[in-house]
This record gives sequence, C-alpha cells and structure tokens, in this order.
Amino acid sequence: MRTVAEPVVGTEVRVEPADEPGVRVNGVLATPANVAKADVRVDLAAGRERSFVVEHPLGALGLCGVTAAEVTGVRETWSFARPEHRFCYSCGLEPANVVGHPAGLPNPALVEAIHEAGVVERGPPARRTVSEPVTHETGDASLTLRPRERGAGAHLDLRFRGERLTAEVDPAGGTERSLVERVVGSTTPFLADGAVEGLTHAVADVVSDVLVVGGLTDVVVEASLDEAYHRVTVGAVRAAHERGLLE
Repeated sequence: MRTVAEPVVGTEVRVEPADEPGVRVNGVLATPANVAKADVRVDLAAGRERSFVVEHPLGALGLCGVTAAEVTGVRETWSFARPEHRFCYSCGLEPANVVGHPAGLPNPALVEAIHEAGVVERGPPARRTVSEPVTHETGDASLTLRPRERGAGAHLDLRFRGERLTAEVDPAGGTERSLVERVVGSTTPFLADGAVEGLTHAVADVVSDVLVVGGLTDVVVEASLDEAYHRVTVGAVRAAHERGLLE
C-alpha cells in the first residue's frame, strides 16, 4: 500500500498516514458499500457519520497514487449557499463533514501538498482488475469496466457533451504530472465554462469512484457520461463487487 509520508493539509481536509490499506474519510472506509449518495456528488456514510462530496479529496489521492490514508474534514463554518452544507446541517452534523472543494475543484492544494511531502510504500502493492466486462447504464449514461493486464494501470476513455478524452492513470503515482495538474485545475461540470473543462474534471471523479472507492488498479474504463455520472461510476464498481468479479 502507499500512504503519505507525513500529515498534509489541502482545501477543507487534513490527510494523515495510515497503517492499513484503504482510505477513510472522517472514519468511514471508502468502499461501494459505504456510498450513501452517488449522482451529482458522492457521500460516504456509516452509522450517524456522513461525509459529503468525497470525490474531491479521493480523486486527488488517487491521482497521487495514495491507497491508504486517514482524511479528516477541517472546515469550521457553514456556507449555506452550497446545498451540501444545507443537507449536512439538517442531518445535525458539523461543517467538517463537508470535504468537497468550495470551488468545485479536485483539491489542487492537496495534490501539491502530497507532492511536496512524498508518498511511501508500506507493504506490497495490491493490483486488482475485473475478471470480465461489467456495464452499468442509467438513463443516457453508461460505463463499462474491462479487464486489463496486471500492472498496466487504468485507461480511461470518456465522453461528455460531444467531447472525448482518453487518459492513462497510474495507480502507483506515476501519472503524467501535466495531466494531473490539468485535471485538478478543472472545475465540476456544473460550474465549468464548457464541456472540455467538465470532461477533464471528470477524470478525477472516475479515479475517485473506480480506483479509490472501487479498489481497481488495472482496468479499462469506457464511459458516456451525463450530468449525474456518479450513478454509473459507482454503479459499475458496486456491481463488480456484488458479483464477485474483482481479481
């Protein structure tokens, strides 16, 4: 597994090294079973604990090759202009339960902090793919996970609003730095100026949902995305887990 060499702070979150595989957000392990909401954002929940917009820090961690970490929200004040803050408040939780970036970015400050601190190996890396193709469709959106040779990493082939983007993501942290910087500097499709920026942002969300939450490392991801594309990203990995197709 790979974890941060020392504690780091990004926008809205603090990330500390972990001794066990997996990423926990405010104590909740990022797995398909703990996803409480997946449409225009992703929330993780277990018991009374819930974290909102987790795809922003998870995408940043995945792009940096971090597979084990303790993520804690650090926000202290409410921003009721944001719907996730209103929902969080209505649940009787604290501002720190919202870990998404206020500008809709995949946390570029966190990526910079991780690059400065470094990432360390603790134990042998786990490589996982799917044993057969898995497709999940919702409305006009669809996503297919296909097996890929162990050690090959993730190949993304994404379409959104008539645009197409392909990318190679190394789950061990070797993703091209220029791609990472371009992705984390792109805002969510709901705030983006155009389809290209929204699609670039979607790379981080796919990394969050498929690689970090889904636990896959070597996979081909082919997707036609709509406005609520987390339904298919999380839906596909949830189906793969439920059908026992990870290997």
